[in-house]
Amino acid sequence: MRLICCLTSLCVLWAARGASAESARDTTQISWSSKQPEDASHHPKNPTSIFIDHFSASRSGTDTYLQTQIAALYSNFSVVTTDDIYFDIFRFAAGDPASIAVREIDDVEPIKRTVFVKPSRRREGEGTVVERSVFGGWEVAWKNKEFKVITATWAEAYRQVTQWHIITDEPDAARQFIRSCANYCSSFRDVVWVFEQGSWRPDRVLWESVQKASWEDVVLEDRFKTALQSDYRSFLKSEKIYKDLGVPWKRGLIFLGPPGNGKTISLKALMKEVNVPSLYVKSFHSWAGDEKGIRDIFSRARAEAPCVLVLEDLDSLITDQNRSFFLNEVDGLEDNDGLLLIGTTNHFDRLDPALSSRPSRFDRKYTFPDPSRAQRRDYAKWWQDNLRSNKKIDFPDSLLDEFADKTGNFSFAYMKEAL
Repeated sequence: MRLICCLTSLCVLWAARGASAESARDTTQISWSSKQPEDASHHPKNPTSIFIDHFSASRSGTDTYLQTQIAALYSNFSVVTTDDIYFDIFRFAAGDPASIAVREIDDVEPIKRTVFVKPSRRREGEGTVVERSVFGGWEVAWKNKEFKVITATWAEAYRQVTQWHIITDEPDAARQFIRSCANYCSSFRDVVWVFEQGSWRPDRVLWESVQKASWEDVVLEDRFKTALQSDYRSFLKSEKIYKDLGVPWKRGLIFLGPPGNGKTISLKALMKEVNVPSLYVKSFHSWAGDEKGIRDIFSRARAEAPCVLVLEDLDSLITDQNRSFFLNEVDGLEDNDGLLLIGTTNHFDRLDPALSSRPSRFDRKYTFPDPSRAQRRDYAKWWQDNLRSNKKIDFPDSLLDEFADKTGNFSFAYMKEAL
C-alpha cells in the first residue's frame, strides 16, 4: 500500500531538567538544555522512517505500533504517550504563551501538508496558505521543564487520531504537563463548545457572536422577558432549595415559535449572562450512531454542571429511532443535577408528547410569536435610536407608527429586512 493517509499533526516533546527557578506564573525563560537524546535522524530506525514504513504496508493497531517503536528508539528515556482529544500543545501555546514555548526541532524529519484556509467570511480577505504537520518533532519549555515530543495524526474508524509521544527523563512531570495542557484546552476560555459530527469542538466565532448579545437589544414584551429571565436566574441560584426538597436540581425550557422572532438572540443573551459553561448541540449524529452521540453529550454536560445545554432545532434532533435513548438520558438513573436544558424549535407541533407535554423534561415553554403592533413600533424605535448618530439617515418619529401599521404579520427578521 502506498503512503495514503489522512493525517494532520505530529509532535515529539523533549524533557530535560529544569532550566530556571522562576515561578510558573512568570514568562517562561527558554534555555534549551544541552542534554538531549541521541540524534535519531541518522538512525536506521528514525522516528519518521518508522511512521512511513508502517503506513506503506498492511497495518493494524497504529497507536500501539507507534508507541512501542518510539519507546524502543528512545530506550534510555521514558516515553509518555497520550491521544487525549483535549491535549494540544499548539493551542496551549497560542493561548498561554507566558507559561509554555514550543519550537520545531531538526533531528525529526517532518512530514507536512500545505493547505488553503478559507476565511470564515468572504469580506475578511482571500484566505491564507498554511502548513499542517503530519509528522514532526518539537521541543517544549513549560514550568522550568523541557520536553521533546513526537506527534502523529491519522484517520481511523471515521475519526482523526492524534498521538503525542513525550520523551523525557521525568515521566511524572510529563503527566503533570498533560493534565495542565488538557485542562486548559478543554476549558471555556473565549469559546463555546459545540457538538457536531460526533465530537466536541471549540467555536470561537459563536462565542464572539454571544458576546455581542444583550437583553437590552431584545425587543420582547416586558412581562415575557422578565418571566424568562427570572426562570433561569432563580434556577441557577436554587441548588440548596432543590436539595432540601429532595428533588433533582435540573430544569428544562423550550423556546418555540416561527423563525425570526427572537429565540436565537434571547438564547445568546442568556448564554452571555449566566456565569456557567454553555454547551451547544447541533446534531446527535456520530460515526457510532445517535446513541453514542447522545451519550457523549450528556456525559460532558454532567461533567461541566452546572451548565447550560442547548439543543438546536429539537424537532430535527429527536427522531423515532433515538427518542427513547434521549429520554433515558434526560430523566433516567443518571445524576443530571445542575443541568439547564434548553431546546429550540420552529415546529413545536412536530414534537412527540413525551417531549412537549411530559413534566420534568421540559418544564416551561416560551412562545416567541410574531410581534404585536406595539412591539413592531418598539422595534422601529430601537432602530431609530441606534441610527441617530448617522447623519445620512433621516428617521423621523412620524415613521414609527407608519412602520408598525404596515408590518402586520411580519417577524422581527422580516422587519429588519424592511428597515
